[in-house]
Amino acid sequence: MRFTDPLYLLLLIPVAYGLFWTYRRTGGMMKGRKRLAFGIRFVLASLLILALAGPQLYRPNVGTCTVFVLDRSDSIRDVDRRKQETFVKEALKSLNDDDVAAVVVFGKNSNIDIAPSKLSGLPKLTAIADPSASDLAAAIRLASATFPDGKAKRIVVLSDGNETNGDAADAATVAAADGIQIDHVALGSVQEDAEVAVLSTEVPNETRVDQPFDVRVVATATKATRGELVLDRDGQIVARQPVQLNPGSNTFVIAQRLERPGFARYRATIQAEADRDNRNNVGAGFVSIKGKPKVLILQQKPEITALARALNEQGIDTDLRGPGGMPARPESFQAYDAVIFNDINAATMTPTQMKMMQSAIRDSGIGFAMIGGENSFLPGGWYGTPIAEALPVDLNIRQRKNFPSTTILVVADTSGSMGMIEDGVPKVKLAAKAAEQTVLLLSPMDRVGVAGSTDAIEFCAPIQKLTDKQAVINQIRKLDVGGGGIYIKPSLEFARKHLNNENTQVRHLILLADGQDCDLIDGCIPYVTAMRGEKITTSVVSIGDGQFVPFLKQLAAAGGGRFYLATKASQLPAIFTQDAAVMSRSAIEEGAFFPKVMMGEEVTRGIDPGAFPALLAYCLADSRPIARTGMRTGKDDPLLASWQYGLGTSLAFTSDAQPRWAQRWTTWSGFSTFWAQAVRSISRRATSNQYQIEAIQEGTKGKITMRATDPNGNPMNNLPAKVRVASPSGNAQELTLSQVAPGEYVGTFEASEIGSYIVTVAENDAQGVRVNASGFSVPYPPEYRYSRPNLPLLSGLSTVTEGKELKTPAEALRPVESPGSSLTELWALCVLLAALLLPLDIAARRIALPVGEILAKALAWIRAKSLKARAPTETEAAIGRLQSAKQRVAKRSDAPSATVSSSDSSSSASSPAAKADEKPAPRPAASVGGSAAGSKLLEKKRKRDSGEE
Repeated sequence: MRFTDPLYLLLLIPVAYGLFWTYRRTGGMMKGRKRLAFGIRFVLASLLILALAGPQLYRPNVGTCTVFVLDRSDSIRDVDRRKQETFVKEALKSLNDDDVAAVVVFGKNSNIDIAPSKLSGLPKLTAIADPSASDLAAAIRLASATFPDGKAKRIVVLSDGNETNGDAADAATVAAADGIQIDHVALGSVQEDAEVAVLSTEVPNETRVDQPFDVRVVATATKATRGELVLDRDGQIVARQPVQLNPGSNTFVIAQRLERPGFARYRATIQAEADRDNRNNVGAGFVSIKGKPKVLILQQKPEITALARALNEQGIDTDLRGPGGMPARPESFQAYDAVIFNDINAATMTPTQMKMMQSAIRDSGIGFAMIGGENSFLPGGWYGTPIAEALPVDLNIRQRKNFPSTTILVVADTSGSMGMIEDGVPKVKLAAKAAEQTVLLLSPMDRVGVAGSTDAIEFCAPIQKLTDKQAVINQIRKLDVGGGGIYIKPSLEFARKHLNNENTQVRHLILLADGQDCDLIDGCIPYVTAMRGEKITTSVVSIGDGQFVPFLKQLAAAGGGRFYLATKASQLPAIFTQDAAVMSRSAIEEGAFFPKVMMGEEVTRGIDPGAFPALLAYCLADSRPIARTGMRTGKDDPLLASWQYGLGTSLAFTSDAQPRWAQRWTTWSGFSTFWAQAVRSISRRATSNQYQIEAIQEGTKGKITMRATDPNGNPMNNLPAKVRVASPSGNAQELTLSQVAPGEYVGTFEASEIGSYIVTVAENDAQGVRVNASGFSVPYPPEYRYSRPNLPLLSGLSTVTEGKELKTPAEALRPVESPGSSLTELWALCVLLAALLLPLDIAARRIALPVGEILAKALAWIRAKSLKARAPTETEAAIGRLQSAKQRVAKRSDAPSATVSSSDSSSSASSPAAKADEKPAPRPAASVGGSAAGSKLLEKKRKRDSGEE
């Protein structure tokens, strides 16, 4: 036995002394009771102290637990997977009675497929592991934690040893310290078919216009082969050249020169004559070409060029795009110093694109501006989006301002087609999400209801006030698929009936229908016209562009609402919120006003405050507490606001920059000056210090090397070197670099996603935040990079743990030479015994029992029982003595007596009656053995013989 914390045993000394001291000073208790009470208390306290000390008991291990660790990553071919299963099946045939086995599968993650148990065969493996990477270290750690107590431990690894995550050698060292043996079975073949892989495509992070640079393509091959290297830039092929690939590493260099500033993405592809797997034949990189500032403008109507012309006049290059022009990759944003959303609708972008834009502002320092219009801010459906989080104005305005009381009823198509999966989510759940966003947008005094329309039209959330929004949202989430199709006329009748019972100022219906399948549409146009006469408006959202779209457009026009075409269900949240905002009259404030200019605003510097023309309308928004408001409307709502969002600057202008609300601005002489200053105030600034960043991929990790020098070229030491890393999915992290040499800093991060990683270093100075961006691309999972087994790693795992390479399945179940022993924790037993003693301890102290009398009576009862058990034995002995005496007397009476006289004989014969009347004198009891019981028996026998009985 041993103790994990033996110092706790020292507590026994003060506890014993304290109980003894208390014993001496405790009165009013019988001596026996007192000893019993304090004895129980000492044992109870001792048990608790033992539990604290952590007692453990050693037991020798019996039998072996073997955990088979199966590599299920993409580098394991089907033939090797079958080999794994065959090996385990054959090995289990050698399982002894005391042995158990388990199976762990791994790829990027690890899972227990079969827990340790007595297996008679190998069942079908059902656990799933992500095959895009190999984390052998995590699999070894999981297997080590799987072993039950009382068994010797062995791990059998069936893998090619090509780990892309973790450090299996370190995991094996820990396993060896725990007495775990690791055997291995190497999968794959050293003599493989020809395999070609592009390891990297290296380009400089940035260059200048017309400055030559090299694109270096590093590839590896297992056998000599020929092929063709194709290099494309932004999808356009710029070079083709034949290549000879030799076994091992090969490097190819292609010279490039760019004539225009911006951003270029290069992709290199090798098409080899002999290649087993062509998924790893591509590499990617990107380069930034410095030049004049460049701005991306996204507009709902790209034919209106007033803003782009004004910026071009001020020497700012612009890239004007319409809906659908949003970049699809994170690195594409790096070509711009700022991005402007000029009256563009949220429904034209995917949630992923919005998240990438948010990351570009926050993590790469790219400037951002949203300019108002009928497709911007609230009327554009931007409420609740990642872009809204970056805005310096708050779109949740119905919580703070007074608007007409509103009731909105959503009747959604819940037919079978709404159960189809889109981006991993059923369409009906995206419709429910859109209704949730509508609830969040409206004020607690507004009313909302949601119903599903199929063969029957039923509420999932009855029309109710939004005093408890979460309760309403919980009801909305019950919206689910029913049967049949959407019936337009019954849905309208249902809505009219319930909305007519509402007494709010605004009563509005949002009808969600399938553009390809609508039923019972006759008479619907006059019906919604009549509803409009009752001040009930109707908007229609069509999912998909089908044959009924023209009818649905007419229905919305007749109902006085809007029509929306959702090509994807993911657009529904933006559509619902913009419709709710517009129809509840809380999105746009119309009426001419002159801007109120705040003093000290950079954007309006040098422009006479009284020179600003009037604007005709603006999108309603609220000020954020920490944002800087440079201009306000006539009603003191924010017109121009900006703030620092992460590394970037975000700006909001709630009126428009087109000849509608700003028709007097577009002809104003200060129009181009104002917008040029606005763009320059938000544009990304380059770092002033000489920061050189190199970001490369190493396995599933990204490695950042930063070299910092001052303007004189001297290394800069002890910098608080921090960089921000944006992943392809738009997630970001801040990484602190460690200094490894004068002016050189290094850091690593997880880079297992496919796509581009943007690495940004920021420097704060008096003029704001300056940034320098770099990055790299991951064209394919690292698992595809390797083709040969890593035999040195597998052999090293077995060597450090005293395992071996297995040649036959039976070897996997061989006995462990040193099975060792296992520890059993005893603290729980000590606590249990203490808990059982506690009632006795309380009883001994609280209940005064006559212990002495109880013991005396108990002893007397035991003694009586003992005498009663012995009594039959003594009686039997007395009877035996009587019988012996009787036999002796009988023998004496039967023998003839020579001394008898004749007179005696004659008298005896002559008077037999007299003799019969004579009674023999009783014999004393002592003559029969000295027992009272014996006396009684003799007396009874005498009476029987004499005929008295």
